[in-house]
Amino acid sequence: MNATGDVRQRPAPANQSRFRDDVARVFVDSLKANDVTFSVLLPDSVMHPVNELLLADAAVETVICSREDEGIAIAAGAGWGGRRSTVSMEGSAIGMSGLILARAVIQRSPTLILASHSTVLGEKFGYHAATRAVTQPILDALRIPYHVLRDADEIPHIVKQVIRTMDGQQIPAAILVPPFILVAD
Repeated sequence: MNATGDVRQRPAPANQSRFRDDVARVFVDSLKANDVTFSVLLPDSVMHPVNELLLADAAVETVICSREDEGIAIAAGAGWGGRRSTVSMEGSAIGMSGLILARAVIQRSPTLILASHSTVLGEKFGYHAATRAVTQPILDALRIPYHVLRDADEIPHIVKQVIRTMDGQQIPAAILVPPFILVAD
């Protein structure tokens, strides 16, 4: 009860996940089924459950970095070293990483980008407006192929096809993940 006599609602118990953990597991299993063995992470509110599973999985070497362009460069370097790699980040990272993305395209660096906060409906915070404004236009400008997930059921197929494109063309490719895919309502 607060000073005015109103009863405050209690937060949900800590053991209840606000994420769709089953979908996160499908994502990680799909990455592993397509031989992703190296992952770079930047903290993100949407990709969090996928990131946590990658960190806990000994089959996928995972590093955390502090800058978006650094993450893309590390993942691209792993690709040059023969590792199938992914970098998981918020969509704003793409907006901050135009130069390294251009270099990755020119130097033919197969890197899978998993990025949240796309232009699809369901973004509930105004502060993601800038992210939504730059993510897809930058990918389009650099001719980086991408797919915006519309349904969790398409994850295994899309991961396979985006990786096939990435490997075949030796370029970065992206999967954009709207919040409704991984965050429970």
